[in-house]
Amino acid sequence: MANYLHTEGICLRRLDYSNTSQVAAFLTPDAGTLSVMAKGVTRAPKRGVRTGFDLLGRYELIYTPRPAGTLQNLTYRWLREDFRGLRRSLPGMLCGFYVAELALNFAAEGDPCPGLYARTLETLRRLDAGRRLGLNVLRLELGALAEHGTLPVFDRCSRCGGPLPDRGPVTFSPADGGVLCATCEGASGPGDVPPRGGTIPVRADFLPLLAALAAGKDVPDLDPRRTVALSTVLRFHIRYQLGKELRMWKYLQRRELTRSLRRIRRRLPQR
Repeated sequence: MANYLHTEGICLRRLDYSNTSQVAAFLTPDAGTLSVMAKGVTRAPKRGVRTGFDLLGRYELIYTPRPAGTLQNLTYRWLREDFRGLRRSLPGMLCGFYVAELALNFAAEGDPCPGLYARTLETLRRLDAGRRLGLNVLRLELGALAEHGTLPVFDRCSRCGGPLPDRGPVTFSPADGGVLCATCEGASGPGDVPPRGGTIPVRADFLPLLAALAAGKDVPDLDPRRTVALSTVLRFHIRYQLGKELRMWKYLQRRELTRSLRRIRRRLPQR
């Protein structure tokens, strides 16, 4: 008798296979990333329209398990949330696609991740409602790093544990796992090899904001410029942890660049 497993998952990726089937990857709380083969999922009913998985949709799933590293056989699926609000604007769609890519890179197959799943689902619901896209993406980046065990240290020096200044620039080092104080920053000699991954300067007054967001607290007065600056620090750290840049970054950065160009054009004198 077949052994059926029941779970829920967010569709992160889908690919057509033959004329009527699809291969899809789901983020699930109890199985990490779950890759399934759904036979006949795109077969059109009589006088109907072909259907398939909704990307980023939350599904209830029943599947028969197979050995690790192979596609699981999906038996039934029910769409519970489709997050149609993400399709109302291009920024919302881009942020949604970035959520999927982030989850695919920080979740592992067969490794339960209830925390990451809950954070991803909460982020999609907030984005679907049109709430502060950049801030919610920033929260998910912090949450993904926390669940991965690589969240940087923002409230003290990551090397010696000493206090940090309240103002001025400080150095962020992904190799050290956080921010460095002035003593540790200048401790390297002229012949020492620079840390792998490099460093970037960070404003010291940004650190309490990052620490508060990492602890799950609300920061209602965070403006879009600071959101972009804080996210830049985290993406520098994510690139070090993953060893690559995520594909969606250039599209998100292009959107911010377009906004900056519009602001500059408004300030130019009219001819």
